Amino acid sequence: MLQNITISPMNPGNFNEAKRMMEISFAASMHDFPDNYGANHDPEDLPSIDGILEKTEETPLVFYQDKKMVGGAVLTIKDDNHNILSLLFVDSDYLDRGIGYRAWLEIEKRYPQTKTWTTITPPVLMRNVYFYVNKCGFQMIRVEDPKSDEPMFVFQKVMTK
Repeated sequence: MLQNITISPMNPGNFNEAKRMMEISFAASMHDFPDNYGANHDPEDLPSIDGILEKTEETPLVFYQDKKMVGGAVLTIKDDNHNILSLLFVDSDYLDRGIGYRAWLEIEKRYPQTKTWTTITPPVLMRNVYFYVNKCGFQMIRVEDPKSDEPMFVFQKVMTK
């Protein structure tokens, strides 16, 4: 049986645990990048949430399952309701349990005024591409920097009312 996911704001009390979880989660995906990819497996190239609690334009969240933190996300909620999913991560010990999908559904419920969600991911992270397209209903709308060493797929989900 799948357990419910609850979402809470990231705060000073849960920030360090969320940061550690995100860093481990993103570091684990580095093996999916080819050696010649722009990131070159350098830990300095991983996303960071340092300072996120002070950024008023960002909405950092954490996910809980049975009172245990199992992931998080960083959103940008815009006045025009064309919102951005900047980061979504799941504790590497909890992958393939539907947590990311259930958390995404909770995010959608939490922001019902959203007209569109946009996110990006590198094309080499096919697990992310599958998740956004096949699970969450996003569509690829463009490729940014297709000739660069670090192209990115841009995805969007148009919300229906």
